[in-house]
Amino acid sequence: MSGSSSRAQAGGLADGTLLARIRRTLVENGLTTFFAALVVIVAVIEPRFLNPSNIESILRGASVIGVIACGMTVVMIAGGFDLSVAKVAALCGIVAALTNQMGVIPCFLITLCVGAAIGLVNGTLIAKAKVNPFVVTLGMFSIASTLTLVVSEGRVIRDIDPWLRSFAKTDIGPVPSAVLIFLIVAIFTHILLTYTRFGRHVYAVGGNPEASLLSAVRVDRVLIISYVFVALCSALAGIMLTSRLNSASPAALPGAELDAIAAVIIGGTKLGGGQGNVLPGTLIGVLILAAMNNGLILLGISPDWQGLMKGSVIILAVGFDILQGRRSGRF
Repeated sequence: MSGSSSRAQAGGLADGTLLARIRRTLVENGLTTFFAALVVIVAVIEPRFLNPSNIESILRGASVIGVIACGMTVVMIAGGFDLSVAKVAALCGIVAALTNQMGVIPCFLITLCVGAAIGLVNGTLIAKAKVNPFVVTLGMFSIASTLTLVVSEGRVIRDIDPWLRSFAKTDIGPVPSAVLIFLIVAIFTHILLTYTRFGRHVYAVGGNPEASLLSAVRVDRVLIISYVFVALCSALAGIMLTSRLNSASPAALPGAELDAIAAVIIGGTKLGGGQGNVLPGTLIGVLILAAMNNGLILLGISPDWQGLMKGSVIILAVGFDILQGRRSGRF
């Protein structure tokens, strides 16, 4: 009888250990768990959500915001943020549309240089002149908005060469090119942050800029490069958007700056800087937003209510991540 009791007790301990491991795994991977739960809930309510064509649509839609979010991750880890990214992307999309007939290389060089110049202005004012990032990037938002109207003469530009049309719309094997571009940018950004001295300095500056300065880290240079990088990502996103839409509009990507910031925050990057990652953090954050937008449309939710529901889900996702972070000692 004592043997049976021992076996039962051992079985109970094993079950308890298994449940504890499952619970710990779910808590430690809070964002992945949340994303999986979101997919399951929407798929149960609306089976069309898991159709291959719809999944491809979600991934294509996530790619443009995803590229911007990769750059935003670097800036936010460094302790800043950029409100001008959407208008920079729209402006660069128009520049790409106006220069695409010059050829692939000139078009890319001119467009990326425009983005880099804007990022250099933002970074210099923030790092050297010590102007608040909110003020600088909000001002650049207004400047870029005006430039998009001036450069495009307030019209939608539709004269797009075949090479630009196919840039972000073709498939490379089973993978859409836009998704592949997003993955390449995400992997590059992950390597930049994780395996380079610049990446270590980004975390150090975001965590404690004063201590970084005393440790001989060139804080100003790190901040400037970070803002140039996010502007380059925005320029690339603008080219991708022009390719996807076969046109360039001064009204493109409304509210994309907030979606990019939301994706980065959902991905676990701290608003104060010093903590975050692109893989898997920002990647999952982008997918959560894209899946949520698509799911709301499929479910027939009125646009009047979509903002409320999206905001609530974002708060829940961030709250869940903060809760599991406190349990694991991150906060």
